[in-house]
Amino acid sequence: MVNGIQPGLAGLEEALAHAQGKQKAGRAEEGGADFGAAMVDAVQGVENHQAQADNAMFRVASGQETDLHGMMIALEEANIALRAMASVRDKVVEAYQQIWNMPI
Repeated sequence: MVNGIQPGLAGLEEALAHAQGKQKAGRAEEGGADFGAAMVDAVQGVENHQAQADNAMFRVASGQETDLHGMMIALEEANIALRAMASVRDKVVEAYQQIWNMPI
């Protein structure tokens, strides 16, 4: 996996593990707040990757820098982060729909 993505995914994994631990301890409401904070942090991480990729592309396009390899890596990191976030979003929506459709 690309090095720039590792911290973002590790943070998401830690936050999810933390939320699961709180839920097991019987504090589901507190875990919900932590889950929301984890999602905000993950979205901000994706946004940071996108900004870095845009900045690298601007520097190469304007001639300030000639590191095409670095620019392509930044673009791919942003792409992977966005796809990972979309996948997490899809799983959360799917889980919500399953819970919503449960018989009472």
